[in-house]
This record gives sequence, structure tokens and C-alpha cells, in this order.
Amino acid sequence: MSKHFLGIDAGSSFTKFAVINEANELVYKGLVKTLTRNKDEENAIMKTIKENFSIAGIGATGYGRQYYKNANVIKTELYCASTGLTELFPFEKNIIDIGGEDVKIIRSGANGKVIDFYMNTKCAAGTGAFITEVADRAEINLSEMSAIAEKSNFKKELNSFCTVFAKTEVMQWIFDNVPAEDIAKGIYISVVNRIKKIPMDKSLPIILIGGVAKFHPYIKTIMEDYLMQKVDVPENPQYINAFGAALFAKNSE
Repeated sequence: MSKHFLGIDAGSSFTKFAVINEANELVYKGLVKTLTRNKDEENAIMKTIKENFSIAGIGATGYGRQYYKNANVIKTELYCASTGLTELFPFEKNIIDIGGEDVKIIRSGANGKVIDFYMNTKCAAGTGAFITEVADRAEINLSEMSAIAEKSNFKKELNSFCTVFAKTEVMQWIFDNVPAEDIAKGIYISVVNRIKKIPMDKSLPIILIGGVAKFHPYIKTIMEDYLMQKVDVPENPQYINAFGAALFAKNSE
């Protein structure tokens, strides 16, 4: 049986699993919620992987990477994002990784090396958690949020960096009868404007990864408008770090 390699990205919201073959092709992917005491779903994924693939190495990354004691390689999300994305985009670039509780901008070399990086400094401002909590206050269904925001011509943003104060601002918008599609777009604009404040070399291509890129695709359009630059999103953007961890496992063999 041919060799395969498993990458695990234990993020703040979801844990992602990616299996690659010896040609660096993604052959299996799965995800579960990270913060749950019920491990049945994760155990089922691991059982499927063990039954279908001959795993020759495991790489772990993310907030919970130390939890996976059987990992051969443990790397930070910065290195896994850069390595994973460079397999798909082999040139120097800016990687914007919008995670559940942080935003990272990584300057990644053509060889996959991390040249520099910056992170948001204002708690959860501009993250997936910010979108989820503020949208929940506005009673906007997350699965519909991107689609309804596309219908809006709204140009305002939330002024508060703090999620608590931002939710108070949203309440005022609701009292002012601001339509749901305008609130949805306003939340996205707020996220993008937070990202604009993080240092980034504007001369380089921009590639957006993370769960927000997957589940809120309209944010790419807003990002292009406000950054005035083309933004690429790879297939399976939420699995890039797990993919990178699998590559590290393969290369360490």
C-alpha cells in the first residue's frame, strides 16, 4: 500500500484533518468542532483514516497541536500556512489567514519560508468569532449572511474594535431599522477595515485562507474593493494549514 501523511490543524473553532499521498495530493479531508467533550466525531474520522490509508507520518498545528501526542512533527500555523499554500502558489505572496480568534498576515517566500508576519492586536476584532457573535446579535443566519450581504449597497462599518461594543452598535442599527443585508455587509466591511490596519507589503499578491474565506465568500469581494487589489482564494481554504502540516510530516520522513 502506498504511503499517506496526515495533517491536523487544531484551531480555536474547528479541528481539520487532511490526508495527502506521496504526490502531495489531498485525498481526504474532514473537520469537527474543537471545543466539545464528545469525541465521537473525531474518533470516527480517525477510524476512517486508519482504515483507508497507510499513514506514514502525522503533522500537527493550531492552538491544540500539543494535544496530538502521536504527531511526528509539530509546527505553528504560520509555517504550515506558508508551506501548504506555497505548494499551490509557488511565488512570494501575502497570506491573510482569518481564523476563529485571530488574523494573521504572513509574507511567504516562493520557497515556502516565512519572511515576516503580523497579527491583529485588538482582541478578537476582525476574526471569525467577531463575525459570529455580532451576526448572532443581529439575528442573521451565518449560512445566509454572505448571500444577503451581496444585495446591499451599504458603506458603513462598526466603529468599535471590541466585540461587546460592536454588538451594542448593531443594536442601534436594528433600532434604526437598518435592513439585515446592510448589517451583514457592515460587519464584513468592519472586518476588512481591521485587516487594513495590519502592516502588509501591497506590492505582493494576496491570498486569503481560513474558515471565514470558505463560509463567508463575499468578504473576498469587499476585501478587493477596500484593499484595491485582486485577492485569490484557494480551493478548500480552511484546510490549508492542515495540508501544510501533512507536507511537514511527509518531508520529515
